Amino acid sequence: MRLRQIAFAARDLAPAEDALLDVLGLETGYRDPGVGEFGLHNAVIPVGGNFLEIVAPTRDDTAAGRYMDRRGGDCGYMAIFQCTDASGARARADKLGIRAVWRHDETGTCATHFHPVDMGGAIVSVDSFEAAPDVNEEYAYWKWAGPAWKDHVDTSLTRRMTGLEMAHPDPARQASTWSALLELPARAVDEDGFDIETGDGGQLRFRRTGDNEQPGIRALDFEMTDGGEALKRAGARGLPRGSAGDGIGWFDLMQVRFNLKHAG
Repeated sequence: MRLRQIAFAARDLAPAEDALLDVLGLETGYRDPGVGEFGLHNAVIPVGGNFLEIVAPTRDDTAAGRYMDRRGGDCGYMAIFQCTDASGARARADKLGIRAVWRHDETGTCATHFHPVDMGGAIVSVDSFEAAPDVNEEYAYWKWAGPAWKDHVDTSLTRRMTGLEMAHPDPARQASTWSALLELPARAVDEDGFDIETGDGGQLRFRRTGDNEQPGIRALDFEMTDGGEALKRAGARGLPRGSAGDGIGWFDLMQVRFNLKHAG
């Protein structure tokens, strides 16, 4: 089970995409026409063998637009996992009472989006592809990134995405739900924190919401090739930023904290 892609929802695609590409030194690899089904357009951006995506509404009354209304603007929206057989996650979800909001089945593909209320603040998708028998291969097949995404990988600043932090009023409950769905054990850090390790060495963290904080994606972790340059670019754009004792530093964008760590 691998955390493969994080999606953001933005009111306007171009400025959000420009900021993300500039600060992290990345390139857009694909624009998926399939998201038009949801009234959206998007940018899929490779980060090594992982992906960031930005979706933006192209019409009124979309699920992403309503989610941003609740969150007060651009924000983290979705976490997509890859495994060898996603049908197992569907069966577990049925037993857990987790609702599916979208299912996709075609030759070689199985994907399900699970309800953000049931998952504690973000849509979670679990996907599998016959073309990717080894999901932990760094550049494994990923249908949603199009046929030529590898031509757009740029690791000169950002090496890869390594972690996700969720905020929730009851982190124990949220960690238990994710653990059961993903079939990965959760470990208590303290009474307000729980961690799950993914199959590719990544980390999922579940922490208690702060004052006036809504449930959802709070932070992402990145292994950097040149984190200093990324922080410099964040500062040039006027983004909140700071240093970190256990890493290079951080900056905030779309209500998500980007934690920058040293490579290796």
